[in-house]
Amino acid sequence: MSTFKETMTSRERTVAALSGQPYDRIPVLLLMSDYAARTIGVTVGEYQTSAALLAAGQLKAWREYGMDLINIGPGLTGIAEAVGSRLAFPDNTAYVIDYALKEKRDLDRLSVPDPQADGRLPLFLEATGIVLKEVGNQVPVSLTTAGPFTTAANIRGTEHFLRDLRRDPDFIHRLLRFATDSIIPFARAVIGMGARIGLAEPVASGTLISPAQFREFALPYLKELIAVIAEVAGAPPSLHICGNSSRIWWDMADSGAGVLSLDDEVDLAEARSVVGDRVALVGNVRPTASMVMGTPETVRANVRECLAKGVGNPKGYILGMGCALPINTPPENIHALMAAAREYGRWGVDPGTV
Repeated sequence: MSTFKETMTSRERTVAALSGQPYDRIPVLLLMSDYAARTIGVTVGEYQTSAALLAAGQLKAWREYGMDLINIGPGLTGIAEAVGSRLAFPDNTAYVIDYALKEKRDLDRLSVPDPQADGRLPLFLEATGIVLKEVGNQVPVSLTTAGPFTTAANIRGTEHFLRDLRRDPDFIHRLLRFATDSIIPFARAVIGMGARIGLAEPVASGTLISPAQFREFALPYLKELIAVIAEVAGAPPSLHICGNSSRIWWDMADSGAGVLSLDDEVDLAEARSVVGDRVALVGNVRPTASMVMGTPETVRANVRECLAKGVGNPKGYILGMGCALPINTPPENIHALMAAAREYGRWGVDPGTV
């Protein structure tokens, strides 16, 4: 039985891992998201509409599992909701049921949301304040939001947005301009509180658009947004793109992101060989095959696989999920992941020989 004891805070080991310094064990980013509702026995709808429950769920999950990042939201739909899209809140991930921009001519009528007043953005800021007061400097606190491309799709509707991408590129650029402008005030508010921003662009995935479309429509606005965040925060945000992103890894690094979070669909070792000398990597334990469908031993084996591919990345590596932690993940598999990180992810340890 292991007698290993942690000797660093989450913040300390994360900084160490991203700067090539020794750490007690590899940092773990779980993308806990709505799973936190399960830890406090409430529905996702209840959790997502209460600042107190948002904070309570994330704090309970952190204490129970010991992940190295607390991630509060507002997720892929929060900015679009604040603009005017309406959401449904099943006991799972929220989704858009009514889009703010039904007619292209109405774009000029939309207003950049106020993070202190519009949609649920004030709830996320309030929850952030509660969490920061509780954890202090022990663990990084981050709020993940959709990037400009995905935000625009959730304002317009993904099907219409992708059709407009081909038929009316000028309109798309106008919409992306508005989406970028809508994210920036929220990002500034979050950073001003002492938390971080993470960006996710699932609609910019290689499964939906071509690399050429990514470079023309997604990348310029990502670059602008990341530059603003880096200037205000003093460090660039992370960037997650779902699905097979292998054809745009170089472009993702060009965005200025400090960390690329990779879907489990791609090979972590291949990503390391392509962009590992340019950007840190996070990934990419399989959310469904390992965390939901697997056993603790399946999870441990997947962790060892990821560590063997990621540890030693020139710009740093953090063990993480290929996407958000599914809400139906058995708790024993989360504990298995954290135990494997402590056993196989110690500084100087080859996970293949432990």
